[in-house]
Amino acid sequence: MTRSTLPTLRARRTAALALAAGLALGTAACTGGDGAAPAVTAATPTIPVLQPGRPGEPNATLTGSAAAPVTTPSIRPADATFLSDMIVHHAQAIVMVDAVYSDLTDPKVRALASRIRDEQKPEIDYMAGFLEQRGATAPPEATNPRLTDHGSHSMPGMANADEMRRLATITGVDADRLFLRLMVRHHQGALSMVDEHGKQATDELVEELAADINVTQSKQIAQMNEMAARLR
Repeated sequence: MTRSTLPTLRARRTAALALAAGLALGTAACTGGDGAAPAVTAATPTIPVLQPGRPGEPNATLTGSAAAPVTTPSIRPADATFLSDMIVHHAQAIVMVDAVYSDLTDPKVRALASRIRDEQKPEIDYMAGFLEQRGATAPPEATNPRLTDHGSHSMPGMANADEMRRLATITGVDADRLFLRLMVRHHQGALSMVDEHGKQATDELVEELAADINVTQSKQIAQMNEMAARLR
């Protein structure tokens, strides 16, 4: 996966999300015998369809799902778990940025922190929509990153409660240094989640999202390491 593919991946995910909001994405369903959730029948437009009756019986006029059942995509359990966990992981990154942003002193650190926040919120929205369109429930952090105690999560790279409190109170160049240290670890945790998820069969769109996260956050880790070295 190269940087040149990222606009294509984002465009494909955006198009898929927009299409799913108005139509049932039957072509994107994964309904193999690997534990995927059953497809859900969605209502169809109320266009009547004439169904010939059996010999001696009258014809019937059908509408809605009775006339043309349409199935919405299902989702593999591994994909649902990955997306739910990544929503929570992204949510903590946003909370971390918000906690320290006003105290960051280095312009480049501030710019990167803002970019992380601006990139991860749309990804949360996309992942939540992907889950919900397939009958799965998105975690509460999808609607409000601050709904839960982020210091209690145990996913890779997550900041603990003491680190979150420290991040919210530290000032000066120490704020820049702590933010970079915690966010590098946080990004590394996301890459571990991507690697673990990649060992399993997955929906193509989820795989593309994971690859996009891998490329973006790998680049940001390198940038943050350079900034941290400069601020020592």
